[in-house]
Amino acid sequence: MQVAATRKRPHESVAGSAGGIRRACARLGLSVREARTIVGLTETLPRDDGGLAAALGDGLVERSLEHGWPRALIRRLLEDAAEAADVDLDGLTVQVHARATRNPSLLALSPPLALEMQVRMLRALSPVEEASIWSLGSNGELTCLAYEGKAEPTRRSRVAARDLLEGRGPSLGLVRTIPIERWQRVEAALVIRAPREEQDSAIAAATETAAALTPVLEREALLSRNATRERALVASGERLLTRIGFDLHDGPIQDVAALAGDVQMIRRRVEEHGEPVSDEILFGFLDDLHARIGAIDRGLRDVVHSLESPAVARCPLDEALDREVESFRLQSDILVDLSTRGSFESLTASQRIALVRIVQESLSNARDHSRARSVSISVAAGPHDTKLEITDDGRGFDVARTLVRAARRGRFGLLGMSERVRLLGGRFDIQSRQGGPTTISVILPIWQPMIASPSDQSAALL
Repeated sequence: MQVAATRKRPHESVAGSAGGIRRACARLGLSVREARTIVGLTETLPRDDGGLAAALGDGLVERSLEHGWPRALIRRLLEDAAEAADVDLDGLTVQVHARATRNPSLLALSPPLALEMQVRMLRALSPVEEASIWSLGSNGELTCLAYEGKAEPTRRSRVAARDLLEGRGPSLGLVRTIPIERWQRVEAALVIRAPREEQDSAIAAATETAAALTPVLEREALLSRNATRERALVASGERLLTRIGFDLHDGPIQDVAALAGDVQMIRRRVEEHGEPVSDEILFGFLDDLHARIGAIDRGLRDVVHSLESPAVARCPLDEALDREVESFRLQSDILVDLSTRGSFESLTASQRIALVRIVQESLSNARDHSRARSVSISVAAGPHDTKLEITDDGRGFDVARTLVRAARRGRFGLLGMSERVRLLGGRFDIQSRQGGPTTISVILPIWQPMIASPSDQSAALL
């Protein structure tokens, strides 16, 4: 390290260097406010070596965070402080660096800013000319987390960092690498370049910085893991709300639509009858309405309890489909053929709910829109997936145009089917044309639990 010649003034206080510091600030183009801050710092420095290093280290971190002092100014401040206190500049610089790297204020910063501050302090308080921190992403891509130097990181620095992170050992020469470990595992690489004659002191300072960076990387890992869990929680909540919306649309809302149709039918028959309706006919209509209202009540209760264990989720798939088909046959003259093959025990509750709701919506569409005479439903469970196919012989429709129109009008029928399947990682397809037929195909993969890797299990213990 090149140090300007200093004059020993053993009986002069540190405050005596205020004039020199003011001149240094002027040469660096700093504001009057920044110069006063630095002078104020020097005037309160103690005279003993340990206290001087501690005060300088803490003061440099605190003031650099606010003012962003350049390397040259920090060097000049140390030179003036060492000269005024009559201490060795190199020894003081080492102590100040050790104190600055362990300053608790750095841990309170965001990890990227803390990394930037550490490499800035390393370059300002050691012979290091360039310093950078590197890590490997999950896809093996090398990323520079922080850099301090005159230009961009060199190709040689990149190669040295990758060699260390991929287990090929530290580099030798002017560019040196120091591992930053976390739980006995190399988490990042600190790459430095220093003059050959000052390599030892540069490596010693870089090793001190690497040790101080471990808690910073640990905090970054914890924040990243918490952010991932938060995103998963938000996504789970969004999927739940979406499913409840689709359950309301495919269940109670369809029952309400059917109820409205029955009321219109009753009114039309009363108007066409032309004379008072008999009690027998009227009571029959009221019984039908009561049954409809009971179905709506059950559907709403199922949605309310869907966070715990909805009736559809508790019921085996083939039984739930049989029940839906029987209910549909009582409400419509459309012929329905249901075929189930294989074991559905591997289906999750969400998958069973999705399949039943898709069948419900398809039958409602066949009754209300397609003018179909028959519907065939086929469900087959295989070793890798479960396939559902629903075909009606109705009049058909233009799929693309209908989907666009449904999205604009806020209709969730066909779009809801597709979204249910997408959320479960499956495939959904509609084939139709004017004049029919219409076929809806669904493929849901067999769900497999995720098995945590040993590293994930170790992280879960943190």
